[in-house]
Amino acid sequence: MPAATLASLNRRRIVSAAIGTAATAAVVWLYLSRGHPPHREPADAVPIQDGRTLDFSSGSPVLKDDAANKAKMDAALRDIDAADKTVTFRPDPTPTK
Repeated sequence: MPAATLASLNRRRIVSAAIGTAATAAVVWLYLSRGHPPHREPADAVPIQDGRTLDFSSGSPVLKDDAANKAKMDAALRDIDAADKTVTFRPDPTPTK
């Protein structure tokens, strides 16, 4: 190849690399310059309390503590305990060679 063709190819590579580097630097700068908001708890956070239920049907969390919910929770816990007594998990079989 003639020397002029090689010089032209090298210039193209240099210009392409410079454009790629500039574009990458611009994207990184835009990403970093935005900043990130600090992680905060939601303003309407409700602490979990035993024996009470959270109701989200109104769109915001509301703690409920009535007899009907307690009866449902007790029934659900009895069902879970009953199922827990009858369910067993066997270990995985030992692989053979």
